[in-house]
Amino acid sequence: MSRFRPSRAYQPELDVRFPGDHVPGWARPLAEGQLPNSAAWLVELPRRAGKTWLAHAVERARGGDRESLRVDLRSTAEAVRRRGLGCLVGGKQPPRLPPGCVVLVDEPALARRAEHGGPARTHHAAPAAGTPAPPAPAGVDPAALAAGLEQVRDAGAVPVVFATPAEQLLLAPHLGADAPKDVLRPPPLAGDECARMAARAPEWAPGVVELLRRAEPAWLQTPFLLELALQTAEEHPALRTDAARLATAAYDEACARHQYVPQWFHDGLAAEHRAALRARRWHDAGVEIAVRAAHTPPADDPVLVRHLPDVLRIHHVTDLHHGGGLRANVDAKDTSQAGQRLAELAGAGSPLDAYLDHVRRLADQGRAPHLIVATGDLVNRPVDADGETALAWLRALRDQLADHPDLRPDDPRVLLTGGNHDVSWELCLEEDPQARHRWFARVFAGYPHPDLHEPDTAARRVYVTYPDAGLRVALLGTAESGGEPAHDRDRERLERFRATYVAAADAADEDAVRRIVLEFERHDPGVIARGVLDRLKREPGYVTLAALHHPLSPVPAVEIAPYSGVVNAGQAKWTMAEAATSLVMHGHTHLGFTAAERLLGTARPWTTRIAGAPALGSRESDERNGYNEVFVAREGGDHALALRTVRYEAGTWNPGPAFGFTPGAADETPLTALCNDPA
Repeated sequence: MSRFRPSRAYQPELDVRFPGDHVPGWARPLAEGQLPNSAAWLVELPRRAGKTWLAHAVERARGGDRESLRVDLRSTAEAVRRRGLGCLVGGKQPPRLPPGCVVLVDEPALARRAEHGGPARTHHAAPAAGTPAPPAPAGVDPAALAAGLEQVRDAGAVPVVFATPAEQLLLAPHLGADAPKDVLRPPPLAGDECARMAARAPEWAPGVVELLRRAEPAWLQTPFLLELALQTAEEHPALRTDAARLATAAYDEACARHQYVPQWFHDGLAAEHRAALRARRWHDAGVEIAVRAAHTPPADDPVLVRHLPDVLRIHHVTDLHHGGGLRANVDAKDTSQAGQRLAELAGAGSPLDAYLDHVRRLADQGRAPHLIVATGDLVNRPVDADGETALAWLRALRDQLADHPDLRPDDPRVLLTGGNHDVSWELCLEEDPQARHRWFARVFAGYPHPDLHEPDTAARRVYVTYPDAGLRVALLGTAESGGEPAHDRDRERLERFRATYVAAADAADEDAVRRIVLEFERHDPGVIARGVLDRLKREPGYVTLAALHHPLSPVPAVEIAPYSGVVNAGQAKWTMAEAATSLVMHGHTHLGFTAAERLLGTARPWTTRIAGAPALGSRESDERNGYNEVFVAREGGDHALALRTVRYEAGTWNPGPAFGFTPGAADETPLTALCNDPA
C-alpha cells in the first residue's frame, strides 16, 4: 500500500503542518478567531498547495467549545442557504451564527469576466486537455460575496476565505482599504514539517528529502509537491539517489495525473498574473516589457519552471574573419611604446576581443547566451594558424555560456556553418569537389557543422536537436561550390588564379591574397544541395531555426556581382516553409537585415523570418560591427520568439529594438502581446 498519495482526502494524522494540537504561528489568527481588519481574512494559496487541507486543519484546531463552520461555495446556493450563509451567495437573509464562530469559506468559485471578452465564468478547475469546456456557470459575484462576508463579520463571526491568487485579485477590491493587511500566505514547508512526512517511510524517505534539499529545494515548498516527489520515489526506487531524474519524473506525474499546470497556472492565476510571470522571464533575459500585476506569485514552482522556463538566449555571430582585416577598436596612430600603452588602456584590439569581454560581463549579470550560432567566414582564409586562433576564440566563448534547464549536459552549445572564406580555394578545381571543404571539417571537427566534406548528402548532419527545449537548428552549407568556374572557358583563367593565390599565400602577402580572393569570390555561388533540402521536414512540437552563410533574399544594399546569394533560394524558401522553419539566420553581406517572407500556395500558410547579422570582426563593412540576439520562449509545447541586433559603437554594445513573433505567423507580435494568453 502506498504511503504517499498527494491527492488523498484530509487525514489529520498525516497533516505535517498541524501535527496533534500544534498550530503554526502564521495560522494562529485563524485558529484563535482573531477579527480581521477588513471584512475577512484572505488565505492565498495556489491550487495544488493544500487550501482544503488547511481549511480542515483550522476547523480541527478550533475543536472543543470554539465553534467553526466550513462551507464550499461550489455547492448549490440552496445548500449554502441551509448552512445559514445564504448572504454569501447574494441571499437576503442575515447569517445565523453564534458569536466568535470562525466561518471557513473554501472554494469561493468567484465569477469573473472572460479575459478575452465574453460572459462571466466561474473561477475553478479548467477542463483536461482535449476535453470540451462545459458551459460556464454564473459563479458567485465577488461584490455579493464581499457584502455577505461583511454581514458575517457584523454578526460577530470571523470570516476566512481560502483563495487562489486569481480569486484574491477578484475579491480583495471589494473588501475595503485594509484588505491587504488581512492576506495570509503560508510559508514553504519547514524542516520539521518535511521530516514528519518523510517519517512515513523512515528507511529511505529522509534521504530523498535531504537529496531534494540540496539539489531541488523547490520541491519542498508545499505538502503536495513534497508528497508527489516522495510518491514518485516510492514507485521508482532507482530515482532515489538521482535528484534531476526524480524531479523530471515528478514533473511528468504532476502533468499526467494531477493536471497541475491547468490547475496552478491557468485556473489558479488571473490573466494579469500569467502576463506578469511571462514578462518577468523576458526581463530576466534582458528584454524589458512593461506588464504590471497587483501581486505576482513566485515563479519558482518546480512544475511551473519546467512548463515556463527561462527564455533561451542565442547569439548569432557571423563573418569573424580571424586572420583577416579586422576593424580596430582604437585608431592608434602613435606607434611609439607610450602610444601603444595608451591604446591598450583605451581598449585596443578588435571587436572580436571586445565581444568576448562583453559576453563575460553578460555572464556576470546572469545574461550570457546559452547557445552560439556562427554562420560562416570564421577565418579569412583556411590556414592552420588562423584556424587555431579561431578555435581558441571559440573555446574562450564556450566557457562563458550560461546553463539552461532545457539544455542537457551533452547538448552542443556552439553551432557552425562555413562561409566562402572558409573554403580551400586552391583545391576548388580538384576532381574531388569535397576536397575544398576538408580543412574546415578537420579544424572544426569538435563543433556541429554542415559536413560539406561528405560527398553523400544523406550522410551529412542537417538538424541539431534540443529535445527538452523543443528546438531544432538546421545547419545548411551554402559554400558547396565555392570557387566553381562559371563557364568552361573560365577554367584556364581560374587555374591561373589558383596558381597566383597559392603563390601569394606562400609569400604570406595578405593584401595580394585579399585582392585575389575578392576577385575569386565573384565565382562563388551560394547553393544548398538538393539532397539536403529533401531532408528538411516538419517536426511537431519543435520550433525550427536554420543557419547558413549566403543570404536567401536580397539585402538593402547594392552589390553588382553574380552569385551574391543562394542560386536556388526559391527552392530553399519553399522547402523551409514546408518544414515550418521559423527563422533563417545568415551572414556574408556584413549587414544587419531582417525580413518576413510568405510564399503563397504552400500546403499550410507559413511566414519565414530571415535575419542577416552584421559582421562581428571584419572591417569590410559600411555598418558598425555587431551580432543578432535571438530569444526563444517556451511555454509547454508552444514557443514565441524575439530578435534584435546589437551593435558595437563607441566602445559599448548597444541593443536595437526587439521585435517578437510566433512561429509562422503572418504578422509580428508586440512584445507586450507575447505575455498575454493565446487568443
